[in-house]
Amino acid sequence: MPKGNAADSRVSEMTWLVDVLEIRQPLTETNPIWVRERRTFEGPPVASPERHPYCEINLCSEGVGETLVETEVMMRHPGSVELLGPGVPHWGRLKKYPHHSLIVYFLPSVLIEMGPAGDGMRLLRRFTAKQSIQQRIVQPEKSIYAQMKRNVQLMHKEFQEKQFGHELRLRTLLADTLVSLIRWEKQNNLEMAEDEVEEDWRPVLRTLQFLREHYTEPIYANQVARAAGVSESRLKALFNKVLGVSWVKFLQSYRITRAAALLHSPGHNVTEAAYAVGFESLSHFNTIFRSFLGASPRDYMNMGQAAKT
Repeated sequence: MPKGNAADSRVSEMTWLVDVLEIRQPLTETNPIWVRERRTFEGPPVASPERHPYCEINLCSEGVGETLVETEVMMRHPGSVELLGPGVPHWGRLKKYPHHSLIVYFLPSVLIEMGPAGDGMRLLRRFTAKQSIQQRIVQPEKSIYAQMKRNVQLMHKEFQEKQFGHELRLRTLLADTLVSLIRWEKQNNLEMAEDEVEEDWRPVLRTLQFLREHYTEPIYANQVARAAGVSESRLKALFNKVLGVSWVKFLQSYRITRAAALLHSPGHNVTEAAYAVGFESLSHFNTIFRSFLGASPRDYMNMGQAAKT
């Protein structure tokens, strides 16, 4: 990619970073994976800039487009795979039609809970680590892409039909898809830097377990450090090294994800959702919610209700 592209985007096109929420299927712990198919036959494209508290895998099988991630821009072609972590602003402008893509959204907890310590966390870090757009958009060899595409097509079928065992099948297919990609990257020396961090996983795993179990309560740094078995400064450094985000930011994302699910369900209002997920101040909840999802909690709730009618 020419060096001027990213600079031009920063100077003249930063307005696209106004976040737009994908609100049609808020994910929950009981339904942590959502699969969609997107076909566009003519322009202008209807997709809007977005940012969400989920991980995303986006497979492009037809068409050409310009993808923007944070302050960088890159052309995407058929056979490419885009990997996005929670909170990463992104957008696409189509250049050649028709365009076809398969997209998987999933909660980070899906990978965290895979265990053992190394596997699930290594997969998650592929999404959450700080990286360039060239690392987020990869063009695997044809056989690997074909295998990934078959898996995601099966995931889409399972997601649509929702037969018995579909959640288990979704998790299994997701794991196989990611393992295939990561193994191909390792074989071709394309793996992420700082891969050897085995000794760092255990405190981070203890932290994640503590956050999942106590996110509805007030949580302080000394509590988290005690649960992790390390000092506060060590915990801060480890969490950023392994996952690429702070434990505070991860906790906020975790809480907002659950609040969004509550707001999408009948019988919950904004105040109830805020206190149910551990926020002590409604104004703070509103600020953090908007920073992650690009809409106020009330607007999010109203949009979700409108989508159901």
